[in-house]
Amino acid sequence: MYDNFLRFVNVINYVIYARLSKEEQGKSPEEQSRSIKNQIKVCQNYIEEEKRAYPNCRFNEVAILKDDGISGTTFNREDFNKLVKLIEQKQVNMVITKDLSRLGRDHIQADDYIEKWFPEHNVRYVSIMENIDTFVDSVSNEIAPIINWSNENFAKQTSKKIKKTFKEYRKEGKWTGGEIPLGYKKDPNNKYHFIIDEKGKEIVKRIFNLALENTSLEKIAKILTEENVPLPTIVKRNKRKLNVNLWSSRTIKAILQNEIYLGHMVQGKTTRLNHKSKKIIYLPKSQWNIVKNTHEPIIDEHTFNNVQLLFKTNKNKSIKSNDYLLKGLIKCKECKHSISIQTYKKRKNCYTVCNYYRKYGHRKNLCTAHRFNYKKLETLVLDNIKEECFKYIDKNSLIEIFKINQKNNQAINNIKYDIDKSSKEINKIKKQINEIYNDKLENIISKEQYQNITKSKYELLEYEKKKLFRYSRQLKELTKKNITQNYEKIIEDFLELNNINKLIIVNLIDVIYLSEDGTIDIYYKGKKTNN
Repeated sequence: MYDNFLRFVNVINYVIYARLSKEEQGKSPEEQSRSIKNQIKVCQNYIEEEKRAYPNCRFNEVAILKDDGISGTTFNREDFNKLVKLIEQKQVNMVITKDLSRLGRDHIQADDYIEKWFPEHNVRYVSIMENIDTFVDSVSNEIAPIINWSNENFAKQTSKKIKKTFKEYRKEGKWTGGEIPLGYKKDPNNKYHFIIDEKGKEIVKRIFNLALENTSLEKIAKILTEENVPLPTIVKRNKRKLNVNLWSSRTIKAILQNEIYLGHMVQGKTTRLNHKSKKIIYLPKSQWNIVKNTHEPIIDEHTFNNVQLLFKTNKNKSIKSNDYLLKGLIKCKECKHSISIQTYKKRKNCYTVCNYYRKYGHRKNLCTAHRFNYKKLETLVLDNIKEECFKYIDKNSLIEIFKINQKNNQAINNIKYDIDKSSKEINKIKKQINEIYNDKLENIISKEQYQNITKSKYELLEYEKKKLFRYSRQLKELTKKNITQNYEKIIEDFLELNNINKLIIVNLIDVIYLSEDGTIDIYYKGKKTNN
């Protein structure tokens, strides 16, 4: 036998390489002919034939390498990289695969390996099914590029089909994979559905409660780390190894902004350029797949919205920063840029300053400093809020509002109880149907008995589903009524307790414009007041 450099070879150090992609796992027995075990067996049989054909050659098996569950559109595979390393170390001079698609489905890279890289490293490559052998000049070798193109096209079409299927699943609110958010786990009876994970749920609720107290992201992370609260990866028992149980502000932010905790299925946030590219493209929210009310919520909408409001005013807040009531709400009347609050070590008072002026103004004569005593500004704003409250709300009307609210809350609790009861009944019926099906499989009941029993069960299931839909619609209507009374409750807290906090401020005020002369324009939610 002669190598690529026309030298006689009497020692063959070979590697058998096999690969199975994720798409090929769990298919029919016919399709499983491409399985790892089968591929290796075919390659071993081929070596036995070679030994008989070349009795004067010695065949040494260096390794059997396999990449299981890896797409052929990438060559960045663990065992394939090992193969490359063995060749570069001159430990291997022959590579065998069952067919070309096992080598890879990217026709450009596959062609490069077969026609250039393997020959330049004096390695004999054999693809058994297509009769490709780089030590032999044959017609089969010449059509290898066509076969590689066909393999890549197959991968491309498969990718399109999978994407289309997943797109339909997402429209239906079905989970299509990825990392399940903290607080949920996969439903054992329905792999596309979430159910509550109690341990994770409590952590999520704790994070939202801390955020409602106007705690910064960094401080929340610090609190959870100090209390040794397990990370999401630990709670979900992921295989990733972690040296330290250290929470990050990035993880906290992702949890606090995730609409999945409202009971909505949110997917399709990212995409890729094509089936070969690994570059992730982040899509705008308008292109996300959001299906509402697909699973049990952990956080109510009112809490979630309040946290988002606080986010807007605390963008750059750190552990050490001061927690000013009006921080993030003040803007420059002249240039429309934000106004920050500065504290000086040698001064008792803190002052406002236009960020645009602070950054460019002293060099380019843009805008002015807008430097005013912050405490006086805050007092003016709070006095104005009190005036507005007393102007539109009196104590008697508040009492009536809260009487209505109390009745409304009771009605909401009753409907939530009915929803829970109906959901449990639906799960019970589904379980019974599964048990009946198992009885049929084990011949405990006949096919006719199975059909008669399941007919009534399915009718009952449909009845409970309609009840659940009706209750959910009623809950939605009552919740809407409660939302309209949120501002009245905020004002009542302020009037009765005389205790105003950041959450109340961001619910009442949209923006405060500060002018050069020190006058302020307060824009309330839905109303404007000048001072």
